[in-house]
Amino acid sequence: MSQFPEIDKLNDAARAARDKCEAKLRETLPPGRRVDIKAGPEWIGPYEVQEYQRFSFGQIALKNIETGVERRVGYGQVRVAKE
Repeated sequence: MSQFPEIDKLNDAARAARDKCEAKLRETLPPGRRVDIKAGPEWIGPYEVQEYQRFSFGQIALKNIETGVERRVGYGQVRVAKE
C-alpha cells in the first residue's frame, strides 16, 4: 500500500473491473473467432482473432484471412463476422 489509502482503494477497484472486462472480452472473442472491423461507415473483413498480447487491455490482435495482414484494434471497432 502507498501513503494514499483512499487512492489505493480506487485503484484496486479499477484493476478488478479492468480484469473482469478483459476476461469477458477473451471469452466473447476467443482466438480463432472471425470478426469484421469498422472502417468509417463500412465493415471490412474477414479477420481472425489472434492470441491476446500481455498488457493489451481492450485491444485485439487480428489477422486478415485473405491477405495475412495483421493489425491491432480496440474491441469497440469489431463485430462478430456473419457466417
